[in-house]
Amino acid sequence: MKYLFPLLISAFVCISCQNSKFEKEFDCNTPIQFTQTKTYKDVLGHFELKVPKSWKTELYYDEYQSALYSADTTKELSDTYILDITWHQGELVLNKDFEVKVAQNATRNLQLVPVKSGFGDYLGHPSYYYIGTGKNGELSWHYLQIYVQHAVDEYYTLNAKIYGNEFVDERICASFGLFKNISFLK
Repeated sequence: MKYLFPLLISAFVCISCQNSKFEKEFDCNTPIQFTQTKTYKDVLGHFELKVPKSWKTELYYDEYQSALYSADTTKELSDTYILDITWHQGELVLNKDFEVKVAQNATRNLQLVPVKSGFGDYLGHPSYYYIGTGKNGELSWHYLQIYVQHAVDEYYTLNAKIYGNEFVDERICASFGLFKNISFLK
């Protein structure tokens, strides 16, 4: 009996450190930790996120959404990434039709070529991810979108814009590392 509690704690730690199916798609095997972080809460109080203190972070909200945008502005755009985490009021139905609409929207509106996508569980909720690549002027960019169904009538989008062609997978994995810092409050 005296070994049961340490065993349960060890099992919990191992389970909580496991990468999601999405992270495994990008071979995100090494946990990424950011030091000197600051916790930001969205304006409507739906989530909190820890981001590095040195990053520029802005908040936005309206009647149907509340967003946090953050980026490391001390680096060249081709060396960093831009995060956009948004709570949305509205229904999200994760099915094949949704997958087709996301791909069509990314192709038509953002001129992206699909790279990978899939359904799964992320942060303990049903989810869908999409990544596409394209050009913005002379600069290549990659766009990671994760849709997380949180409740019947609300969902989150976790987006990362990655510019340039160097260390793309590493920056995608770093984005996943930051997304894991989210706390859903409502």
